[in-house]
Amino acid sequence: MKLRSRPPLQQVELDGDLSYVESTRASEGTLPPRAAGMTSARSMSLNGAWRFHFAHSAIEAAECADSRDSEDWPEIAVPGHWALQGWGKPWYTNQYYPFPVAAPSVPDANPTGTYVKDFEWDGAWGPSTVVLRFDGVESTARVWLNGRLLGVTRGSRLQQDFDVTGHLRVGVNQLVVRVHQWSGASYLEDQDMWWLAGIFRDVTLLERPVDGVGDVFVRADYDHVDGSGTLRVEAGAGAIVRIAELGLESVAGRSVRIPAVEPWSAESPRLYDLEVSTATETQRFRVGFRTVCLVDGLIAVNGRPITFRGVNRHEFDPRHGRTLTREVMELDVRLMKTHNVNAVRTSHYPPSEEFLALCDEYGLWVMDECDLETHGYVHQQWQGNPSDDPVWREAYLDRMRNMVERDKNHPSVIMWSLGNESHTGANLRAMSEWTRARDDGRLIHYSDDRECEYVDVLGLMYLSVAEVERIGEQADRIDENAQTDSEADIARRELPFLHTEYAHAMGNGPGGLSDYRDAYEHYPRCQGGFVWEWIDHGLAAVHTDGAAYFAYGGDYGEPIHDGPFVLDGLVFPDRTPSPGLLEFKKVFEPVRIEIDSASIRVGNLHDFLGLESFRFVWELAEDGEIVSGGRLQTMPVPAGGSTVLALPVTSPAPGNGGESVLTVRAVTGSDEPWAEQGHEIAWAQHILTAPQANAVPVAVISRQNNTPARPGIGRLTLGPAGFRAETGELLSLGPIEFPTPPRIDLWRAPTSNDIALGQAFSQEAEWRAAGLDILQHDTRAVRQSGDTVEVEVRCAPPGRNFGVTALLAWQLGPDEALTLTASITPYGPWPTTWPRVGLRFAVPARHDTLAWYGYGPGEGYPDSSHAPRLGVFGSSVHDFQTPYVYPQENGSRPGVRRLEILDHDGLGLHIKAHSEFGFTARPWTSEELDRARHTYDLVPGPHTVVTLDAALDGLGSASCGPAPLERYRLRPRPFVLNATFVHAAPLRKGAS
Repeated sequence: MKLRSRPPLQQVELDGDLSYVESTRASEGTLPPRAAGMTSARSMSLNGAWRFHFAHSAIEAAECADSRDSEDWPEIAVPGHWALQGWGKPWYTNQYYPFPVAAPSVPDANPTGTYVKDFEWDGAWGPSTVVLRFDGVESTARVWLNGRLLGVTRGSRLQQDFDVTGHLRVGVNQLVVRVHQWSGASYLEDQDMWWLAGIFRDVTLLERPVDGVGDVFVRADYDHVDGSGTLRVEAGAGAIVRIAELGLESVAGRSVRIPAVEPWSAESPRLYDLEVSTATETQRFRVGFRTVCLVDGLIAVNGRPITFRGVNRHEFDPRHGRTLTREVMELDVRLMKTHNVNAVRTSHYPPSEEFLALCDEYGLWVMDECDLETHGYVHQQWQGNPSDDPVWREAYLDRMRNMVERDKNHPSVIMWSLGNESHTGANLRAMSEWTRARDDGRLIHYSDDRECEYVDVLGLMYLSVAEVERIGEQADRIDENAQTDSEADIARRELPFLHTEYAHAMGNGPGGLSDYRDAYEHYPRCQGGFVWEWIDHGLAAVHTDGAAYFAYGGDYGEPIHDGPFVLDGLVFPDRTPSPGLLEFKKVFEPVRIEIDSASIRVGNLHDFLGLESFRFVWELAEDGEIVSGGRLQTMPVPAGGSTVLALPVTSPAPGNGGESVLTVRAVTGSDEPWAEQGHEIAWAQHILTAPQANAVPVAVISRQNNTPARPGIGRLTLGPAGFRAETGELLSLGPIEFPTPPRIDLWRAPTSNDIALGQAFSQEAEWRAAGLDILQHDTRAVRQSGDTVEVEVRCAPPGRNFGVTALLAWQLGPDEALTLTASITPYGPWPTTWPRVGLRFAVPARHDTLAWYGYGPGEGYPDSSHAPRLGVFGSSVHDFQTPYVYPQENGSRPGVRRLEILDHDGLGLHIKAHSEFGFTARPWTSEELDRARHTYDLVPGPHTVVTLDAALDGLGSASCGPAPLERYRLRPRPFVLNATFVHAAPLRKGAS
């Protein structure tokens, strides 16, 4: 709205008292919270350009901002964070407060922004009440309208309303908001995320008509026995309640039974349009009939236990922080639905209310979490923690009331969470008691209430699979060292278990998702959980050389920070799905397809939905090439049921020398709100016939004694192959040069989970201590006889008495093919696992095109290997890399049968596998990848570096969770890698 003139900053009511900044109180001057909803009443957005003054302290802001003309102040966008618009800097910490712990005190150096908005008001809303609403201001703000103090907001991610009826005037009005980055409230907001101050959600003027609808509480229950619904709407006196589709009309405050309704669930999110009206106002809500309760110790919705395939979700955008558009929120929801996510924990604060509306519409179970975390007190052994201090009680209750009242009408919200990592105390109990009295139709969660004194579910974090199994077996104890059960142990075993946070999705990982899934499916008490977390919080940045990258903790000069620990999501900052999300989708398929040589078993793991809306299609491939396919005829399968289908093809006769693979896919049979027809929900593969024995024997040269044999300086030739005589290293194969000859490789650039980032376990530290990053190679013998070159090598770290010995035998075969058998054997007292074991070599960078028959198209590791499928794939070396924001080991494609590394003319190296191995291909070395701290550190070099891996160590989630299970560990043991190398034109055409 264009103003007739822009007035200077008006004199505001100031008493020089800044005590409101360092306060334990709740918000001051605000109205009681109420439900969000669409209304016929008028509203006026105050979003847009505001004038802005930035000060480095609250005192400076009071002295400078109030004494100068604001006419020349620069403009800032509202909603938004000032640190992302050129004032101040972002700051990331995980647990530590970024200031001394002396609640409620904060440092003098306290970035403060003074916002000014001039707007015109025509006075046409009278005699209505007019409300000024802030949907999100971080952290504490003092608000004036036309020079009159309205009050103080506390609770950054909470809705704050002020009555401005008596302060508005016809014509130009001036709104002044002073926001402080640090405040007493910051002690309650130590969530694991960027500290980003400012008015970051909408600012709106709202009309509240006289005799209007008022606050509305919709209670819409479903009776799963007879299919009826019960509706009770609490609203203003005399309000009329209507659902036209059901022919329902009643009055507020009356319970109405509807003989037949369609229930709401995350799988079938049926919504009805509800109107609540008085003579002066109509409010509209999307209503879902559903009932949430505990049944036989399990979380049940509409009478059925449910399973949570969930994620923890922070609000984040790489350019706008926690200021999200509806389009971005909708993208999140659609990505979740298309990747088999069915639940969200709103870690660690209520999200934008619009996100919950999208969860209602698309169908997601929601645990709505209060804006509360005092995690920094863990470093003081929780001494002085506000959770048990009565002076903070009202602030705690205010936060809980604010969330519950705003979000109480969303059917997707089936559980309230009191907050996160704030230890225990009377204030949390008070929050629970108030919530239970206000809303008895949802369950209450809080993970730090280990004794389950005031919650309905046992919610714990980062347990190992074995610990989850103990809970499932009713063998868990609150005190893990206790020898007998306490009364509290026995009592809490009556409650369901939710894995509040697990599978820390940091960098390359998480590993072990399928092991957690198996435990959840085996033990009914274990009803799933929420992977940590949805998105990497990397902020968009540009390096000095112009390269775009994503910044993390420490990149803004923060004096204390937690580095890349903020990069722990299933999607990258730009919302590109990571390999971890693809693994999640595969592991948590709601349709289980299992194929053997005789039949196909289809299991329906949905909680409510039958399989009638899905189609099942099949493909048969021979050596990776699809030769036939079709559609399977399936019977209706109810939720929890299964069926067995005949194979659509006859298994090929064994011994034909090829590999026949049957793939069966479950896809959507029609368009869904979140996906088009044909979207893949689940799939499975089965190898009907495998190739005959792959191993190619290599003639071993007879050795008369153990004396090392060296032909001397020069070059050995074996058909088209050239070797360095003194080391036996392969230098060329026909026209292909090997700038780095094939050598034994035991190292990888550590993953975030290997590094563990300060956790108790660090595999990287063990590897470096063992010298695996500085291995030395020692040729012990080189022998040539006829069509074979044999090389004995020792590979070991300096100063250690352990290592590996290797025998590399190269044999010339037909068509100038060169077959390698590499036998690798450990010796000595190895103190640690291996990162990998295999061969590494390099070819000139012009060989930058990859084609392979094996598993893909994405990466796979021992405990994260379900997403890749067997097929024929192609990629450039550039696109082959997984661009983790913090560079690390990536890109392994397991189970390769054949591999082509080609130049632009289609010429290059062809490798055929005779033993099980995977591969990576990079434009840089593992050492360069190891040294990199940002993607701009990775500069393509003159070579394509290839590893052929006989085995890799697992991933786990030890960045904030357990190490890989033992069956995924790469313990030192003998390995044999067997493959044939050929230089030629492509073995086949049209790799894709």
